Amino acid sequence: MKKSLLNMHHAHCVDQRAKMKKLLEAGHCPFCPEHLEKYHDNPIETWGPWIVTKNDYPYKGTRLHYLFICRRHITRTEELSPAEWEGLLFLISSFNQKHKVKGGAIVMRFGETDYTGGSVDHLHLHLIVGGKRRPKAEPLSAYIGYQT
Repeated sequence: MKKSLLNMHHAHCVDQRAKMKKLLEAGHCPFCPEHLEKYHDNPIETWGPWIVTKNDYPYKGTRLHYLFICRRHITRTEELSPAEWEGLLFLISSFNQKHKVKGGAIVMRFGETDYTGGSVDHLHLHLIVGGKRRPKAEPLSAYIGYQT
């Protein structure tokens, strides 16, 4: 496994950093299906070409923070097949209906993690739901790259 598969600079907390260190030592991708169950703490569901699970390290203040992980180990959007794109759209719609999502965000990073702020170089997206706007509520924040 190439070291760039996991980007330690983008770990959010001590526990995540410790898990990433174990993964690097073992040479495992945390999002490949054969390793996900071993390292991931939350339940895992498979939806065709996608895996759905709660994020073990949700962003501060989120109500829901799920990961939709491509079952194949790919790193770029152009590697997705039309069936994978179609499955993803169906999955997002089904998820939003099931969880009665009134509003949220979808963040999909792709390519080199030094450009994206991502910690894992395996194509996945974050479905993030916060709370409703109210006085003194802080906005949610997601890492999506760096200013130029």
